[in-house]
Amino acid sequence: MGVTTGEHIAEAFSSIRKAGTCVVTGLGSMTDFGIPISPMELVLYQKRIQGSLFGASAPTADIPWLIDLYTSGALKLDELITSTYKLDDIAQGFTDMHEGRNLRGVVLF
Repeated sequence: MGVTTGEHIAEAFSSIRKAGTCVVTGLGSMTDFGIPISPMELVLYQKRIQGSLFGASAPTADIPWLIDLYTSGALKLDELITSTYKLDDIAQGFTDMHEGRNLRGVVLF
């Protein structure tokens, strides 16, 4: 979370297995260049670095499809919610999240 740097990507790249893929989803500064990885590790272990924007989805097609799955009952989202909070209780939601009592909280407007 936050700003991704070349060093972050290099750490992730170093942690993947042989023939693994490091998927980069965070953005860095437009002026930052370079990822300090070993070319030998890249070639000998056949590792890959892949960028991803929105999980390579097509929002105009995928969002309506997901809504249809949800409304038909095939996509169970309500069961994933661990806590709900009113907007006035948002501070408690953050406290619960930081203390590990809330994994998937939702703020109800």
